[in-house]
Amino acid sequence: MTIAAVVITHNRPSLLQEVLNALKTQSHAADYIIVIDNGSGEETVNILKNTCGIKVVRLDTNIGCSGGMARGILEGLALNADWIWLMDDDAIPQADALHHLAAHINIAPDVGVLSSTVTEFGDTALMHHRYFDPKTLREPVVPRKMYKQDAIKVDTASFVGFMLSAKAAKSAGLPNADFFIAYDDIEYSLRLGRSGWSIWLIPASVVNHKRSPEGRFRHTPYGLKHYYNLRNRLAVYRHFGHAPRWRYLVPILQHGLLALRTRKMEAFRLWQRAIHDNESLNLAS
Repeated sequence: MTIAAVVITHNRPSLLQEVLNALKTQSHAADYIIVIDNGSGEETVNILKNTCGIKVVRLDTNIGCSGGMARGILEGLALNADWIWLMDDDAIPQADALHHLAAHINIAPDVGVLSSTVTEFGDTALMHHRYFDPKTLREPVVPRKMYKQDAIKVDTASFVGFMLSAKAAKSAGLPNADFFIAYDDIEYSLRLGRSGWSIWLIPASVVNHKRSPEGRFRHTPYGLKHYYNLRNRLAVYRHFGHAPRWRYLVPILQHGLLALRTRKMEAFRLWQRAIHDNESLNLAS
């Protein structure tokens, strides 16, 4: 069994250095470390030039998390890796994170993904592992009390410590690069499930997601991140759900309130565009 760790980075050199250090000191070492550089500046380039034992794929432009993840999976497959461990440059795995994932590779015949617990601001970030009800479009999180279990079967997992089977990738395809950011991991999880692959949360494997509180949607003016989140979320609901259309009003109204709070016409236009553009976003069957 070979494992390729893939890091997607864009102009966060300090965090990138931290995640590379964490990967290099894993108690169960990855066989390969691949960095997809989404058109970063000179400081990031210098860190990558001065780091031994990694493969760097330099992209001329930023193709987003979705495109970076897709390219990272392709690079892992090209190295004949059996498993591909995906993360952004703000995801810092604990020293035994990969050890706990690797210990569960035979948990089920159809296992396609093994995923780590995600912590944020010193606590478990429950939103990273959810269930999906196609009839209601509800996405309940895995309850906190269940994290005491050895392994939990889930419907969706985030790309923060998402270890993908090469067999599953070859079967279900790559993440949808057109998503750019937001809900790409939800779409990919549901597509893997539709293709017959199971997704498992391994609570003992922990990754610290070092985003700032200001990075949360409700704390920032309505902008492109909100646009992609709403557009992509509606596309996922349309493709994987079979609920009445009125249930789409929940995310639409949530985002509408955020756009109104920004008090700028451009925010309102982005909100309208997201609602309109989801219909033209093509998703794989």
